[in-house]
Amino acid sequence: MSEFKVTRYKLRAEESGRRGPDAPFSLVVLSDLHNKSYGDRNGRLLQEIREQNPAAVLVAGDMLTSSDSPQYDAAVSLMDELTKRYPVYYANGNHEQRLKGCPEKYGDSYARYSDTIRSFGVHLLENGCEHVEFWHMQVAIWGYELPLECYRRGRMRALAAGQVESALGERSQKEYNILLAHNPMYFPAYAAWGADLTLSGHMHGGIVRLPVLGGVISPQFRLFPKYTRGLYELDGKKMIVSAGLGSHTIPLRINNPAQLVVLDIV
Repeated sequence: MSEFKVTRYKLRAEESGRRGPDAPFSLVVLSDLHNKSYGDRNGRLLQEIREQNPAAVLVAGDMLTSSDSPQYDAAVSLMDELTKRYPVYYANGNHEQRLKGCPEKYGDSYARYSDTIRSFGVHLLENGCEHVEFWHMQVAIWGYELPLECYRRGRMRALAAGQVESALGERSQKEYNILLAHNPMYFPAYAAWGADLTLSGHMHGGIVRLPVLGGVISPQFRLFPKYTRGLYELDGKKMIVSAGLGSHTIPLRINNPAQLVVLDIV
């Protein structure tokens, strides 16, 4: 698939009990590029992002591919261009984490990649947080690295809110908490921890989408997973799952275009 679609979501910050911005603003969400290029140096993707005029770009992981020969040239060039115009907040997906956690297989690939994008100014959130302000709205942007076993095939591993808190600490009481957490299947844990808005990817929209039934299969080969693409709510908390910009495990998309997500915060 050589094109992508823009999907917009309008979010009212005051619904979370937090103070909203003095003026509306937009955020762009990127996920699951898997080193794909839309035109030379991702020119078509960059042009669309510029047209959205975001206050910041949020990255929900898997911008590269952790193959035997890790591929991240397109991801690096994209981060280079983005940081010339926007603040970029980036949380790792399972592909970045695999590079990071398996140096015996991938050598210093993760160190070289992470050092390079940091040198451009990317805020790489490895179980970390950045406190920012958009038009007087106070926002905490968190990046959560799930345990790698949460991505294994077979029976789904459990994840409790306490494990999220052990990695990140307590959520902010005064700020609007945005959590970048690559795997959406653990939304109940993210919501229980206190994320006002979780941004995820990983599911590639369910690979194949059917009317009514939605996404058919996850990258872990689980049929009809619960969270594949779109806006979900639980106990007053929200999660948006991007269908992603590229593909990897199953290099196929049917009724499931690649997606650039735009958030309009009011």
